[in-house]
Amino acid sequence: MSISTQGTVENICFQIAQLDAIGQQRVFERIEKLKTEKTNPSSQPTDNSRDAFRISDLWGVGSEIWQEESVNEYVRKERDSWD
Repeated sequence: MSISTQGTVENICFQIAQLDAIGQQRVFERIEKLKTEKTNPSSQPTDNSRDAFRISDLWGVGSEIWQEESVNEYVRKERDSWD
């Protein structure tokens, strides 16, 4: 695993750890679904472009976090915490 990929994976793991139990369960269900689709050839595209999982396969995971909090408010809180 390359250094940049390892950093990305560590960042994703950190973000998953910050989720509540329901959010974490949704992430794991989504990953399990990706694994199932990967092992079921009938659900895969016919070309070989999807031989590996991509970080983009996790698109939308954790989005429920932003449903309860404004992005601008989150950024303001983060900036305030730097002091």
